[in-house]
Amino acid sequence: MFPFMLFSTLFSPIFTEPAEQHWICNSSDTDIWYTYCDNMKFPISLNLNPCIELKGSRGYLHIFYIPKTVNTTISFSFKGIRFSKGQYRCIVEAITGYTEEKLFCLNFTIIYHPDFN
Repeated sequence: MFPFMLFSTLFSPIFTEPAEQHWICNSSDTDIWYTYCDNMKFPISLNLNPCIELKGSRGYLHIFYIPKTVNTTISFSFKGIRFSKGQYRCIVEAITGYTEEKLFCLNFTIIYHPDFN
């Protein structure tokens, strides 16, 4: 088992270099993409069940990372958190072992477009 470090930050796009975006899912109010924030770029499989809705969803993020045989599930919940319309960036790093070896680093982009009707 390894701990996940989650850094939720708001970055301006001018501070990030362009990278190939990988689509994860769309929900009624959210579009989710990720890019690699390191040079490892090993194939990784991500599955959100259900896709995130920032208006109060809960569910699971399933991660499959073959080079290190990592298969894990992380629960998430956005109950009671209010988000403004906009683009959010969240950096996720997976670290393992006593030497804190970094397995991978992903930069998630969440575009929130709430329907206020």
